[in-house]
Amino acid sequence: MNKRLASSIAIATTVLTVGASGPMADWIATADEPWGGPGYGSGSGGPITPAIPPIGTPGRGYALGGAHVMGIPYDEYIRRTGADWFPGLNREIVDYPAGQVQGHVLSFIPGVEELHQKMPEIGLNGPSIGESVDIGQENVIRRVHDGGPGTVIGLSEGAMVVHAVQDRLAYDPAAPAPNELSFATYGDPLAINPWTQSFLRQTYPVGSTVPALDFLMPPVVDSQYDTYQFISAYDSIADWPDRPDNLMALANAVVGLATGHTAVAFTNPKNMPPQNIVKTVNSRGATTTTYMIPEQHLPLVVPFKYLGMSEADMNHLDAVMKPMVDAGYSRNDDPATAPVTVDPVNGYDPAAATAPATQAAFGGAADPVSQLMSGINYVLSHGPSAH
Repeated sequence: MNKRLASSIAIATTVLTVGASGPMADWIATADEPWGGPGYGSGSGGPITPAIPPIGTPGRGYALGGAHVMGIPYDEYIRRTGADWFPGLNREIVDYPAGQVQGHVLSFIPGVEELHQKMPEIGLNGPSIGESVDIGQENVIRRVHDGGPGTVIGLSEGAMVVHAVQDRLAYDPAAPAPNELSFATYGDPLAINPWTQSFLRQTYPVGSTVPALDFLMPPVVDSQYDTYQFISAYDSIADWPDRPDNLMALANAVVGLATGHTAVAFTNPKNMPPQNIVKTVNSRGATTTTYMIPEQHLPLVVPFKYLGMSEADMNHLDAVMKPMVDAGYSRNDDPATAPVTVDPVNGYDPAAATAPATQAAFGGAADPVSQLMSGINYVLSHGPSAH
């Protein structure tokens, strides 16, 4: 635990150092070849990724959001999660508590329960993530049995529910046939993919209880259903560095939580480099397709865009910092098999990706500050329980 605290302090120092040296520095690109490799996102008019065929199981879209946080257009986010990847589904929101990380952790503080009753969406003493996942899986299984074929889609905490449902149905004789159901995850806290694993998977062994989350780490169970997992490169929840002693990689991943963890749900196939799509087949014949989606810039660089930095300067900054960040991921040891994790042409802009959902729910302009203020103003005007 002391080592983690020391790492956190070092991360904060790194972020401050990078920020202070940002746009005033004379950044010089260190490589002639764009990091995306030839033929994709070269910055010089490389071809766009070919269209990806429709994916998922036709029918209903059983959708679950992440943690229920005040000021976030929760229902709108769920309705739009994966909309460009799974078009045509008859989508419905599957309700579950969607507890925040702190859960019951603060319940010992006098007055917390009273404050929670008045403003439950702050999450000061709400349901834990473990409780939420338990309730969520029951609700999904009930809806699937009643609603019929389709695709279960989970964002963040909702992806943890997806895992629980797949595990429950793995050897259930009453489970739907494999061709009647599929699953999709965005920003999966339990992700295992061809390039890395999530923070939880790397940190907590199977069978251990994650502190604060009240969540028991599940084993990896082979599902009979096809799965599609979408990961934003450098998202600290789903794409944690496997060399965590690299402080630059840690700092970038921490910022990646803010830039890409939720926004990845609003990407589309145009953002996908072909080499970032990997299919694996498990022992039961089901296919897991992993999509690692690059942002336009490193998470550490993205904020400078919103402060007015030019694309040219951000590209130079990416080129200088990216080798340092990528050293924290063993997947980059072989450039021939490394995924594209930054692309200034076809990668996505997190603020632009989330803007339609925020504007549909709250109105306002599309820039990040306006989106934040619109959410705050909406909560102040309509009360904490409004979405």
